[in-house]
Amino acid sequence: MKQAYRFLIFLLMSVIPLVSCTEQMEELTEKPSLVLSTEKVDFEAEGGIIYITATSTSEISVALESDWCSAEYTGEKNNNIRITAEQNTAEEVRTASIIVSAEDCEDVEVTVTQKAGSSDGSDEEPDEPLSSTCELTSFSIDGSLNGLGTTLDFTFDEATSTYTAMYLKWIDKDSPEMLIPTFTTDGEVVLVDGEPVSSGQTAISFAEDLKVTVRAEDGTTRDYTVSLNCPQINTELPVIRLQPEKEILSKEEYVNTVVTLYSPDTESGWWSPEDGTVEVRGRGNSTWGLPKKPYRLKFPEKVSPIGLDHTKAKSWVILAQDMDKSLIRNHTAFELSRLLFNEADGYHDPSAILFTPCSQFINVYMNDDYHGVYQMSDQMEQREGRIAVEELTDKDGDDPEKITGGYIIETDIHEGNHYSPVKNIKMTYKYPDDEEYDPAQYEYITDFIGQMEDVLYSGSFKDPQNGWRRYLDEKTLIDFIILKEFYGDLDAYTSTYMYKRRGVDKLFFGPIWDADKGWNNDNRVPHPQYPPQTSLMIYAGFYMPSYVENDWFQRLWQDETFRRDVAARWDSVKDRMVAKVNEVLDTQPAAMSKAIEANFEVWPFYYQASSEANMPAPTYGEEIERIRRITSERAAVLDKLFNQ
Repeated sequence: MKQAYRFLIFLLMSVIPLVSCTEQMEELTEKPSLVLSTEKVDFEAEGGIIYITATSTSEISVALESDWCSAEYTGEKNNNIRITAEQNTAEEVRTASIIVSAEDCEDVEVTVTQKAGSSDGSDEEPDEPLSSTCELTSFSIDGSLNGLGTTLDFTFDEATSTYTAMYLKWIDKDSPEMLIPTFTTDGEVVLVDGEPVSSGQTAISFAEDLKVTVRAEDGTTRDYTVSLNCPQINTELPVIRLQPEKEILSKEEYVNTVVTLYSPDTESGWWSPEDGTVEVRGRGNSTWGLPKKPYRLKFPEKVSPIGLDHTKAKSWVILAQDMDKSLIRNHTAFELSRLLFNEADGYHDPSAILFTPCSQFINVYMNDDYHGVYQMSDQMEQREGRIAVEELTDKDGDDPEKITGGYIIETDIHEGNHYSPVKNIKMTYKYPDDEEYDPAQYEYITDFIGQMEDVLYSGSFKDPQNGWRRYLDEKTLIDFIILKEFYGDLDAYTSTYMYKRRGVDKLFFGPIWDADKGWNNDNRVPHPQYPPQTSLMIYAGFYMPSYVENDWFQRLWQDETFRRDVAARWDSVKDRMVAKVNEVLDTQPAAMSKAIEANFEVWPFYYQASSEANMPAPTYGEEIERIRRITSERAAVLDKLFNQ
């Protein structure tokens, strides 16, 4: 008996933990659920489309038996049940039931009701004539229905039958382009791209302009355009959102930043917060002091952002173009550079690196606020796909097989830390940089520049074999000068890049950079005796420091053979250059017209914070035409100046 009693106690003690554990496991197991945003849907007599949202832990299905109404589960996260109703011409209200099911869940019934029509289709004459009115009398997006901070009331332009509005805050929800409009009409039905819609109920994509048709009772129609300028959802340009952990105030200190980057044109090169934190700091010289600031981005891994697949790199820049109110001077100069520094035309030495920085316009958000149109481009650095000179580091020391290259040099009046031996011209050695070099390497390139200057200022500098051509590549120099002269760059000295290849005893010129003061956007006149509009920039502007008499470019221009070579190259490319500028002016502003409008809502058009830049034309369109006129006039001037 005692043994049986002990066995019973043992059995109970063993079962109790098991029951407890089972109860805990059941509590941890997610219970099946099926939740709908509504169980009642009401249609007007004209019919249309209404979306509701169903969420469940299991697969969802819908069932409906009706000859006038249909329902479909789309699988999307939101607005995932699409309910479509035909027009009701009967004089009776009609109803239908949709059964929404999910495994292990109770079915949910959605009741669909449609108002009665005005006619049963009989041959009897109506009591009153059918109305022909078809006006869209108001259009808005209710903030409370769409998760926006405010209601957007669209403005109507009678001349173009267009409703417009602008929204420049970040929309923090899935599918932000899907918004529910509210509108009033005296017509019978409103259609968007041919589909009936209901005010305050139907979600519509506002990524593109909408064609809205109002149909009257008698079949008369009127078409409208509805345009929402919201850079986040519009399909003109890629979008980048920066969410720094603190304000970016320095060109030296990187700030950890959450970045969202996407493009309507490509699915490659996107970046999401889950991909990692990006470091961001300021960049630029005079441009950093302007209200709209440029930035440098450093990704945690090498990337080719938004389809810029010419290279993979960690560092990329976004340029603000604050002093260039056209926003496209740099971009246009880069397009001209691609035309000239082009391997396919066979003009250049095979050792030349014919690199032009990429140019992708992009809409920028800083936290929740729109920050304007920027130009995404390459960081000017040694890298395959960029300035691809040979790798040279401090570990290479003074190895005679390696010390001859590669080098990247920039003449730099702002931050230069080296000087040419003869003319004392301020320079920056961009590569190898001052954190990873051997002193012997800087001595080598400084001596090489000194030898070039000695020959350039000697009596035999024109000698085709032993003169300046022994040290400078003539053809990259010619294209560099033609480009700078063509768009009238007074600022060229501050952005003159050169490079030297390993085993090639010449300095090459390029790439082109920093053309925001071109096309008569520079108000400085450093040499009044050489008016910029009618003189060569060699004399009027892209001079080296004022203490340098007879600088490199002026000395080179004293070589008659060189002048003839420049003129010959100009004659062969000028028509294509003018055509390229006109092509950019015709297409680029039109391709990003909404973004341009939004940019100047944040940064007013007719102002100039830079003391160095000119005021723009009175309107954006006039500024574009001013660039076109200056291009034509400059080409005519160079025809004369290059052939004197």
